[in-house]
Amino acid sequence: MAQVRARTPFPWYNTSAFYSTSNGTSNYNALQVKLDRRFSSGFLYLASYTWSKAIGVGGSGLFDVENGPGSGGFSIWQNYYDLNASMGVLAFSIPHFLSMAGQYALPVGRGQRYLNQGPASYILGNWQMNTPIQLRSGQPYNLAISGDIANIQAPASASWFSYMRPNVVGNPKLAHPMRNEWYNTAAFVSPATGTYGNSGTNSLSSAHVSEMDMSLFKNFPIGEQWSLNFRAEVFNIFNFQNYGVPDNNISDPTAGVITNNITTPRELQLGVHLTF
Repeated sequence: MAQVRARTPFPWYNTSAFYSTSNGTSNYNALQVKLDRRFSSGFLYLASYTWSKAIGVGGSGLFDVENGPGSGGFSIWQNYYDLNASMGVLAFSIPHFLSMAGQYALPVGRGQRYLNQGPASYILGNWQMNTPIQLRSGQPYNLAISGDIANIQAPASASWFSYMRPNVVGNPKLAHPMRNEWYNTAAFVSPATGTYGNSGTNSLSSAHVSEMDMSLFKNFPIGEQWSLNFRAEVFNIFNFQNYGVPDNNISDPTAGVITNNITTPRELQLGVHLTF
């Protein structure tokens, strides 16, 4: 311990203050496309697509100040005195993001073109369908390895602390990644004592995400000022299994294993709203 402290810039300063800094740089470039049809003849849609990349050092936040699996943890910076060595993709970088939303109201019922009065209007009219869809790339995340391998007097005993990244000795990407083996754990090894790992910051990515919801609305007019609104909403209608981030610490026996989903299974929700 004393030998390590003697090599620090301020050896008389006994308190550890690892990685407490506001330093960081980032660069974001994107192509954005948007299609918009305003409500006409009972139909509207909105579609937007973003193709982007964000790179930098420290811009993902040390303490989860940015969303994304690659934002927290100390392994986004290994060597405090060579920040540029940790230049890489930032936690919020999502290369492809497609978002769509549509709405269609049947031209039937009160105030519409067809069957705007009578019993048939009350039963068959004033139905509306809504469908939001989101398709996007996965999010980048870091690989870590436990222990104070670089011998910088880090609190290696703390389970939440892991500043080290492993060395890359093979191809980390698998031809057919699965939930119980999302990346090639054999492609990484522990660095030699007193050195830092050479794997890149946020070098791997989680699975892509697909989400589609659907809802049906039905208005029942009650007199001139009141109406009853029935809603049937289905979230994740196709029950997509959107995998979370695998265990990213190669020191763990479960390294590369995914144990959670980032979206909920299919859900159905019914509701009735009275407006006046």
